[in-house]
Amino acid sequence: MKNLTRILALALALILALGCFASCGKPAETQTTLEAVSETSAETETSAPDETEAATTESAESTEAATEAETEAAAAETTEKAEETTEEDKKPQTKEEIVALYNDSINRVKTESKAIVSNYTLNTQTEDAEISNKMLQGIANKLISANMGYDKKRANVKYTTPTEIMNAFPVRGQKWSSQLTAADVTKATCTEKDGVYTITLYLAPDTTPNIKAGQGHAGKAFSVVTKESIVEGAGSLGMSVIEEDTIKLTFKDSRITAKIDKETGHVQDVNYYINWTLALTAIGIDVAVSFGAEDDYSIIW
Repeated sequence: MKNLTRILALALALILALGCFASCGKPAETQTTLEAVSETSAETETSAPDETEAATTESAESTEAATEAETEAAAAETTEKAEETTEEDKKPQTKEEIVALYNDSINRVKTESKAIVSNYTLNTQTEDAEISNKMLQGIANKLISANMGYDKKRANVKYTTPTEIMNAFPVRGQKWSSQLTAADVTKATCTEKDGVYTITLYLAPDTTPNIKAGQGHAGKAFSVVTKESIVEGAGSLGMSVIEEDTIKLTFKDSRITAKIDKETGHVQDVNYYINWTLALTAIGIDVAVSFGAEDDYSIIW
């Protein structure tokens, strides 16, 4: 009975804690070959002066024409390359430039957009639960698995009022959406197609536990799960078996992909993915579980 009570208590703690998880070419080379044809008879004859002069003039004209054609071709190629370079220069190149464009665009969503649409929220378990009592590991994984998948409450949901948008769009509850700097990003890419930039940012991992909005790396762009939200989600009953001081949340593999209109700077779509780990002790048993959370939005202007 004692072991059963411990199992039920742990199961209750996990279920209650899990209730808040959803909240959370090489250039062408121009070659010109000039062939000078000299005919020499077996008996070595000397060309008349007028014939020599005519041949020299013809050769000079041929050389001049070839040089002019080569110069025009080179000039055209240089102009074409210059135009290509100018167009390429308009696209953000460095990590600092890409992050700056992302910040400028994403921070206009809450203040200027007409509405946002939550396309979907997907929660996954990225690793098996690590539990100091191995007998309980299978039970915990089944409980966790039952709480994973698509969140139906956030599928194709439209938010229109400023308050709704502020509380539904990352960073939830804040007036801003990104405070990222280049130092928070390990890699940034930007491609352009049909007048739309696709920006992808890969964030550095957060090894310091329990960050909040505006803190660490992920906290500057994601609606991170906080220790407070775990405590609130577990409630008094759950916290009666969870040791609050042991709750630790860390984040890694954070990635943002945004499609931004090149002319207006408006974000069209944005996808957030983050991998986070919850570690705690409940009724003397150490538990660590890792999750993946993906949120996808479309913006209406």
